[in-house]
Amino acid sequence: MKKIMPIIMSGGAGSRLWPLSRAAHPKQLLPLVTDKTMIQETVIRLSGDRFLPPVFICNAAHAEDIKAQMAALGREIGAIIVEPFGRNTAPCAVAAALHAAHYSEDPSGEKTPPPLALLLPADHHVKKPEAFVKAIEQAVPAAESGHLVTFGIAPNAPETGYGYIEKGERLDAQASHVKAFHEKPDLERAQKYFQAYLDTGNFAWNAGIFLFAPGTLLNEMAQYAPEIFKQASRAFETAETINDVLHLGREAFEVCPSESIDYAVMEPTKKAAIVLADIGWTDIGSFAALHEELKTGEDDNAVKGDVLMHNSRNCLVQTDGPIVAVVGVEGLSIIVKDDKILISAIDASQDVKAIVTQLKSAGRSNDL
Repeated sequence: MKKIMPIIMSGGAGSRLWPLSRAAHPKQLLPLVTDKTMIQETVIRLSGDRFLPPVFICNAAHAEDIKAQMAALGREIGAIIVEPFGRNTAPCAVAAALHAAHYSEDPSGEKTPPPLALLLPADHHVKKPEAFVKAIEQAVPAAESGHLVTFGIAPNAPETGYGYIEKGERLDAQASHVKAFHEKPDLERAQKYFQAYLDTGNFAWNAGIFLFAPGTLLNEMAQYAPEIFKQASRAFETAETINDVLHLGREAFEVCPSESIDYAVMEPTKKAAIVLADIGWTDIGSFAALHEELKTGEDDNAVKGDVLMHNSRNCLVQTDGPIVAVVGVEGLSIIVKDDKILISAIDASQDVKAIVTQLKSAGRSNDL
């Protein structure tokens, strides 16, 4: 049985969840939906003999937190790889593939075939972890046959916050060729995509989760994104290990183009495949998404901390200290965290990032 190496990308800051998620403690390191942090949830669902110990790709500021959170779970760490700069997911994918390609589970040191690499974000929530593992198993034949497999999420609404993948001809019993990737749509186009999914099953949300043989990814990246491949490879080759953490070479990574794996290789390659996964997935990318996961009762409120509610509905209210009393309102996010306060309309939660942009422009790094 070929092993699968989970390689967990933990580089984002979750700016749409400010002030809950901040640079020093981004959303993947927080317990947003359950009593476990997002990154702990991600690791827990990838348990079993098929999976090797997880590898993490993060920035230096989060390495010790990740070590502590894995220790709290009693989970072994395969490796921690530190990026000196944020360069999106394509350079990250090259480093991930190189790490997997160099892996050997043979204690004698003899070269063995590398495992498949499962590249996935640290900050997604999955309600059906068993179904997720089943989808991964279903994707193995396509990955072993030389395809870059992405997982399309069965949509449950005409969502404008996600990109979409259009399925093409069937590849095997579970996987299909990717016909096209589609950018995040406006509402009218999202409604068309959702109806097409209901009619044919050919459209799915793009979750940004990939399964591939390391050599396949590296060959395709070298062909379609040669500068990313060159500089990310050089950064890996010049990496230094400090306190059991692999630090990618700064000089090469600094000049590496910043690009997503979708743009760099998945869109141009002829080897993209998709497996549809009905796994109860969300990326918890906004307060609206968080509210949807946590709301309870007839009033659809979601509260955490010292909160009093009266004659209010459809609200997300969280506080880490001061009492918050909410009276006669509807559809608000009210967040009190580390002496920062955010009040926004639930349906405007995608715009919270604009506040983070203002703080950056004003040089208020302590508030980020």
